[in-house]
Amino acid sequence: MGYDMYIENTPEGPPSGDDAGYFCLNIWRMGRYLDHMSHLGMLVTGYSRPSWPEKPDSVEWDDVSAVRYPDDHDGQQPVKPEAVTFAKTIETHLAWHPDELSGIAVHKFGSNDGWLVTPEEITGALESYRTHSGDKVKAMVSTEGLDRWLQWIGFLESAHRHGGFRVH
Repeated sequence: MGYDMYIENTPEGPPSGDDAGYFCLNIWRMGRYLDHMSHLGMLVTGYSRPSWPEKPDSVEWDDVSAVRYPDDHDGQQPVKPEAVTFAKTIETHLAWHPDELSGIAVHKFGSNDGWLVTPEEITGALESYRTHSGDKVKAMVSTEGLDRWLQWIGFLESAHRHGGFRVH
C-alpha cells in the first residue's frame, strides 16, 4: 500500500506547468515523512475527531460512489437524492479538521479514504516548516533524501494554491 495524493481542482482549474498535481509515497517513506513533519511542527495531534457518518438504510454504497465518482459510473446508475445528501455529508467529514490550524490533522494520513487536506491546514504546516533552518531540515531528512523532501514541500505549496489535496 502507498499514499497517492492528488491536488484538488479549484474553479481556476487543475494545476499545470510546474504545479505537479500528484505525489506518491510508499508506506515506509510516509512513516518517515510523518516523523519529519511531526518534529517540524507540521502536524496537529491530540484531538478527538467525529465518527464516520452513518449511512442511511435507503442508500447503497454504489449509489454514493456514483455521486462521488461519476466518471467511473457513466450514468449507469440512477442517482438517489438521499445518496447526494449522504455524499455531501461524507465530503464534509473528509474535510474536517480540529480548530487548531497549526498544521495538518494527522488522521488524514491514517487511511486512503480520500481525506481532504485543506489549504488552511497546509498554511499552518508550511508556516511551521519555515520556522526551521535549512540546516536542521537537511540534517533531518539527510542529503540523499533532500531533493524528494523539497518536492513534497513544493507539492504542499501547489496544493495550497489549488484547494488542498486528497489522500488515497
